[in-house]
Order: sequence, then structure tokens, then C-alpha cells
Amino acid sequence: MARVSFGADDDGAFFGLDVAGDRILAAGWAAGGLGGVRFRLARLTTSGRLDPTFGGSGTRGTGFSPAISDTSFAVAVGHQSDGGIVAMGHRDKFHGESANIALVRFEPDGSIGGSGFGTDGKSLIDLGGEESVTDGLVLPNDKILVVGGRGSQEILIARATRTGALDTTFAAPKGYVTVPVGVSAHARSVALDASGRILVAGTADLDQGTIMVVLRLTADGVLDPSFGGDGVIEAGRDTNRERAVSVAPSADGTIVVAGDTGGDEPDFVVRRFLADGSPDLSFGSEGRAEGPRHAGSMRAEDMVVLPGGGILVVGNSPENETIVSPVLVRYTCDGRVDTTFGVHGILRVYLGENGVLHTVRLHPGNRVLLGGADVGMTPGPGTYGVVVRMWM
Repeated sequence: MARVSFGADDDGAFFGLDVAGDRILAAGWAAGGLGGVRFRLARLTTSGRLDPTFGGSGTRGTGFSPAISDTSFAVAVGHQSDGGIVAMGHRDKFHGESANIALVRFEPDGSIGGSGFGTDGKSLIDLGGEESVTDGLVLPNDKILVVGGRGSQEILIARATRTGALDTTFAAPKGYVTVPVGVSAHARSVALDASGRILVAGTADLDQGTIMVVLRLTADGVLDPSFGGDGVIEAGRDTNRERAVSVAPSADGTIVVAGDTGGDEPDFVVRRFLADGSPDLSFGSEGRAEGPRHAGSMRAEDMVVLPGGGILVVGNSPENETIVSPVLVRYTCDGRVDTTFGVHGILRVYLGENGVLHTVRLHPGNRVLLGGADVGMTPGPGTYGVVVRMWM
């Protein structure tokens, strides 16, 4: 486990991970005690130590204004073909300005700017509304794809050029797509399938509950009618209490979506869909897997599909009003809880006295990376960003 000090900041975590060559990138945000929230980025060596060739200390923080009222949240990170690192997120309302997509490019040495990206290495993209970002990708062509919400009503998918400008060739000529579902909706996760199509998962609020929403778009930003008839799948209307946090393609062409169900006392839930958007009836019970049962409340945060087709879902299990226990659950490729994993399929991971888990991704060599934080750790003040590497 690698622990990265956020200094005296009293909140924050790593929310996005990336593997670039032989380095590990971790991005998130940190909140200072006097106000203000800033992007935080760390680069680690394969041994889990901060890389001193990145900014001199292995970690960098930045915002879009020195004012303590400036709040900017990084939620994803990726790297471009020239070695540049892009942190993706959003900036909240500031001095009368609307909330905007926020991108920062770090050079390989940790400096910001000098590459023609945005203004001095930073880009704020205003789409005319209140935009929030919950996930993002740097695409193989170095363009940048982000998802989240516009206002509190619509799912948002937007693309920027490699230099951080709105890419008007995406969903031409707008550069972004908004999709209303139910009373309100927002996206939580984005991935690409083997054909380069865009997979998005999120949650929609209905009058009487919540459902999972899964979208597929073509690479140029058009909803794909070969997926569910109009590019949009709504799942969970039978329970009205489902929430999606992650989407990923499987090697066999199916699509896996993970989240939780149950409202105030949630359990993990995983659904698998065929390429046309119909439920994969060979998975779980009619395409849906829950559990483990009798494990207590577990709120999902992220998921990866393992190379053999198994599924690893990560999240947190509340112990009381303030303390949670990071937890991992593994499912077999046919949708059963894998009882050979941990204790009856559950593995609890200690990240510190106030540890919390937010993200997971694959790492070469049959390993996975976990990202999160230990907020206000003991001993000493402040918050630590945490990166954990584990064998599959």
C-alpha cells in the first residue's frame, strides 16, 4: 500500500488511476481547511514510491484560481502518446461563472503548460449549463472523453481535442451529447468496446425510485440504434432501487454493469448484457447477480472485468455513521459469488483508520490497483491518498 500525504488538507482522495509504461498515475482532489478544493496528481514507480522525476516530489496540486472559494474536482486521469498526463474533472460555480468541464495537462516532468493545451496547460469548457464530470478517458487518438451530468437532469457525454478544446466533430457540430432519462439522470462511468464504440453507465431517478441506465454511442457521438433499439437501456424497473457505478466490456463481446441495489441498505448488483442490449440469460438469474447475501450493507464504487471473465466489484461497507470498511467481492464469469475469494466471496481491505475505497483498475502481471484515501489519519493531521496493488 502506497500512502501519499495531502498535507494538512482535511478531505480528499484518489478517484482515478492509470498505468503509463512503468509508472502508476493517481488523480483526485484535496480540500483545504480554509476552503478551496484542488486537483491532486501523483506518479508512483512500480515499487509504490513517489517518482521524484515528476515535479521533484512525485506529486502536484493545482487549481484554476488562488481564491479559497475555487473548487475543482479531478475524477479521472489518462496519458497521451507524447507522455503528457491529463487530469479530468469539473470546476464548480465560481464568481458568477457556471460549473464547467475542467482539464489539466501535466508534462512528463510534472510541469503544467508549454504544450499548447488550453491556457497555460489548463482548459475550462463551458457548455452553457452546469456541467459535472464523474469519469473520463484519454482516447487512443489523444482526444479526451468525459461523462457526467448537465444540471441535475441529463446525462452528459462530451469530447475535447488533444489540446483541450471542445471537439465539434463529436456529435457535430455541438461537441457533446445530452440524454434525458426519467425525472433526472447522470452518468457515472465510461469505457470503449473492442470496436471503439462508447459505453456509458449511470443512474436515472424516477418518480418512485432509481434505475440503471446504459448507453452505447458510435465513436463520433451518435446513439447506436443497434443497442436496445435507440442506444439506451433502462434496467432495474422491477426493483426501482438500482444504481450503476461502472461499465466494462468483456472479451466475449458482452457488457458488464455493476452498482448496488436496496436504497439505504444496499447490496452489490451486477448485470450483463449481450451486444444488442438484451440481458445475458447465461449470467446469474436472467442476466443479474446480487450478493453476497447476509454480508451487511455494501455501497459499490467501481468494477473491473478480470482477464478470465470474472468480475471484481469494489466499494465500502458502513460500520457506523462515520466509519466504513473497504470491501471487494468477486463474481465468477457465470454470475455467482466466487466463494473461493476472501471469506465467502468477500475481502475486506484496511486502508487506515478512516480508509475509504473509490476506484479499481487492472495492472499488468495479473494484478489490480485500488485507489482511495485515509481521511484525517491517525497519527497526525491531514489526509492521505492511498494506492493499493493486489494479486488477482
